[in-house]
Amino acid sequence: MSLMTSLLRMRAATTGHALRASRLRHLHLSDQPLMLLTLKRTGPAARPLAVMLGTDPRHPQLLVAPPSGSATPMLAALADTVTAHIDARQQRTEHLPATANKPARHRYADAPQVLVPNPQTVEHLTALGDDLRFRTVDDRMPGSRSVQRLGHWLTYLTDRADIPGSAALIPMTGFLGMHWITGQSPLEDEDLATLLAWIDPPLHSASGRDAAHQAEDPATHRSAGPATDPAFDNDQLAPLFHAFARAEEGDRARILHDLDRLLAAYLQPTWDRMWQAYTLLQALPEAHGTARRWDHERTAFSDECSHLAQDGRPRPAREQAVAAAVRLALRERAAAAFAAERAADDPFVRAELRTTGEAFGGTVTAIDPERIVYGPTGRARWRPRFTLSTTDPVHMEPGQLLASHLRRNARYRLCDITYEDDATLVELEITAGMGRVISPTHAVLPTDGDFLVLTQAPDHYQMPELPAREHTPWTHGGPPRDHTDDSGEDEAEQ
Repeated sequence: MSLMTSLLRMRAATTGHALRASRLRHLHLSDQPLMLLTLKRTGPAARPLAVMLGTDPRHPQLLVAPPSGSATPMLAALADTVTAHIDARQQRTEHLPATANKPARHRYADAPQVLVPNPQTVEHLTALGDDLRFRTVDDRMPGSRSVQRLGHWLTYLTDRADIPGSAALIPMTGFLGMHWITGQSPLEDEDLATLLAWIDPPLHSASGRDAAHQAEDPATHRSAGPATDPAFDNDQLAPLFHAFARAEEGDRARILHDLDRLLAAYLQPTWDRMWQAYTLLQALPEAHGTARRWDHERTAFSDECSHLAQDGRPRPAREQAVAAAVRLALRERAAAAFAAERAADDPFVRAELRTTGEAFGGTVTAIDPERIVYGPTGRARWRPRFTLSTTDPVHMEPGQLLASHLRRNARYRLCDITYEDDATLVELEITAGMGRVISPTHAVLPTDGDFLVLTQAPDHYQMPELPAREHTPWTHGGPPRDHTDDSGEDEAEQ
């Protein structure tokens, strides 16, 4: 927790009202997201009990697994709704021209977006996707193929949820916590009811803190899932399950109807809070970099649709070492780019980063505007340098690539840091955004006395070089070891 976050949390606890931690919304919000609430049974994590989902706040769809017997019909209905939402995003395409690295191709004009209450629901969907995508398809069983396809898409969505800046599958508690700070602990912020009470308390509440205390009342509090409240399990759910097990065939329909009504009443408050949170977030102005990240989301969705149509093999249950390293590197690059873009867009984020040393602001004290260097080929390059005096902590190393929100196309390389008694002097070199020697762009040059805030550049992270598959040992996912030569040599020696 940064110094700024700690200060805001203490101030919120003192005043009783949540405080804004971000001026802009940094994730895309679809006009018709798919809201998805899940409840699971006790026992294996992937066993579903009930799902409430839909795109209309007034008409949610409730799916309930029977207390005994197969859950395949319920999963098939879930698959139909989820895949219908995904298929609806494939109605329109746009043409992308060829680039230096990729040929011309088509990309879908939209992508699916699923909103869930909390990270625990993402974990449940991950386990459910792992279970379903490896199920054997039996065409004699209705819904078998659609259930396997559901597993594929759940795996895709939960994989995207691990990528910072992705908007395919978003836990609402994390989304709200990105933009508001409450006076309760981060662990308590994982409860959607109390978090929303702090941010948007009812009119009759004196403060968000009082509303949160009321939301914690055991008599009215309902878990947002996927785990249910123990009191609800023991007092209401268990008696219906026991009655269903003992009932005659004719009475089971009535018990199933009672079960549906019970679970609908249990999930409805969370359903209403999800749409309340959606309305709050939609009202925030969208950050500049959000559209670019949503373009990447549409590209990833288009690529996944192509893979499903051409190959369709599920992702392995356990990745090989190189594939796992690539996935980790991509997530690290996405995290670095998302943090840098948020800082470039949002003054609230820049203020927080200045307290941690990941950004700094200062006054230009000296500048060498005519500096020329020569590259390896002897070509002249315009590389102005200037010095910035700052009192902020600077926890960066020379060579770090930086950016300024005032000049988005410019890049600054940190050359040297000099610590003095009352300030820190940072020497910087402009490396991009200033044109060429014969046609320089002087607007990028700061002047003496200018105040600049510099943050990490979105493109500062470099992907590590990983070996090709043919150069990777078989123990780490490379070509399989050939045992025939060894056995032949052994036979010859004998």
